[in-house]
Amino acid sequence: MTRGVRVLAVGVVMAAWALALMRSASAPRTAVTREALLESFADDMRDVVVEWSAGDPRPVRDRQLALFDFVYQTYESSAWIPQSLFDRNLITQAIVGDLETIVGQSVGLTLWRGNQTVPAFGIAPGTSPGEPLKWTVNCLVCHTAEIDGVAYFGAGTKTFDDKWLGEALKKMTGPNWRPLLARPGIDAAYAAEAHRILISHHHDKIDSLTRGRSTAFAASHVELYLRPNGRMPSVADVGRGDTKTPPLWHTTAKMQVRRWYSDGSFHGDFPLMASSMELEKDRPFDALITKVIPRIKEEFASVVQHLRPPEYPYGIDEALAAQGKTLFSSPEVGCSRCHGEYDGRGNVGWPGAHVDVGTDRARLEIVTPQFVSAFDQSPIADEGTLSRSRGYAATPLTGVWANFPYLHNGSVPTLHHLLGPVSERPRIFDVRAARNFDRERVGQQLYFDPSHAGTPPAGLLQLFRQNRDWFNVERPGCGNQGHDLWPRIRTDANRRALIEYLKTL
Repeated sequence: MTRGVRVLAVGVVMAAWALALMRSASAPRTAVTREALLESFADDMRDVVVEWSAGDPRPVRDRQLALFDFVYQTYESSAWIPQSLFDRNLITQAIVGDLETIVGQSVGLTLWRGNQTVPAFGIAPGTSPGEPLKWTVNCLVCHTAEIDGVAYFGAGTKTFDDKWLGEALKKMTGPNWRPLLARPGIDAAYAAEAHRILISHHHDKIDSLTRGRSTAFAASHVELYLRPNGRMPSVADVGRGDTKTPPLWHTTAKMQVRRWYSDGSFHGDFPLMASSMELEKDRPFDALITKVIPRIKEEFASVVQHLRPPEYPYGIDEALAAQGKTLFSSPEVGCSRCHGEYDGRGNVGWPGAHVDVGTDRARLEIVTPQFVSAFDQSPIADEGTLSRSRGYAATPLTGVWANFPYLHNGSVPTLHHLLGPVSERPRIFDVRAARNFDRERVGQQLYFDPSHAGTPPAGLLQLFRQNRDWFNVERPGCGNQGHDLWPRIRTDANRRALIEYLKTL
């Protein structure tokens, strides 16, 4: 859940800054002020869908200030990317492509089209007086998604490619390109330090196998192990379990049981495994204690717990949804036993069930004795406990229409496939198509290029088996088995009714 699952390898973090900032050689070089960002904030957010709890008693102005701080949070970063890295169009020399293609397609970030200063969500500019423009990243790199051309605040990313970014920035900050920087002194030093961190913090298990998936827990293990041991854990000692990034609006449900992330392995008041993101920027444990963890707690209280799911943006058949609601809570189908009861206003009485329903176990098995030992030696252990769970969370279903693809690893593209026969779930689908919504089956479309619709699965596997743009269930940790409800749902009519009800949550 929330921030822990958005933790990325430092290569992803720093490359996200770099490639998203490629506006042009004429980009402003002087630092923007916090006051200027605040003045335009309401206008910048006008086309972004943000749902807020009606129960928050604070004045609108106070909520806006809290949201502003969250959107532009830097955690007093120790690693920055200077704007001058892009002022000579070095990216267009090193990596062929224009801004829209590289940032929107190759990188898969959500562009912030209404913002004249910040090019993509999750990018935070430095606001120090008298300093040139520089950049860092925060949680919205992974917790904003575009669906049918609309940016949804708090939604888990669907197309972000961490490995592509990491490799691109290693190239950009390497010794071949640093001499061409506009300011070869201080900026070359920034780039050299970025390159050092990228190389020294890299581990094979923190490269996701498929774009749009997070390797958060693997990265956390690596960073927690590094601090007391001074060396990388072996490849064999770090688990493989790529997951999708969940929405921030699930926080309010998970608060009820204080178990976080897809497996509920971290128990505590706050999802503090997220703080390892700052370790990946080469920060020490004491920075977590004095700066990062207090900020996470503040944001949890001021913003995250107040976020609610976006309403389904298209039409709903109310009569059919009523039938689905009855099925959802019926003894025969019994979805509510694990997933809870919903009030239709974005709230849920969530039972916090964590059970084994036959889904791929790779993510569960990341939490090894070595991982727990590394965690116990870290300051995060003062804030909670880590232990292997026996199963994944029966996830809250608030905003489930926007939480595609489904299962913890994003292995099932639509609700139609999830609630139907397991044998009919696609074995391969194009992750880049996740920006386009399938209204009939509720979830992502299967093909970025419509011409692929006529190719049988075996042919697609032959063409794209190793392609990271395609989700392939044959990869480790990517199985789409389990959570088989078809024997209880039984008919297409029941499936359609359930899907219609799920749109209302």
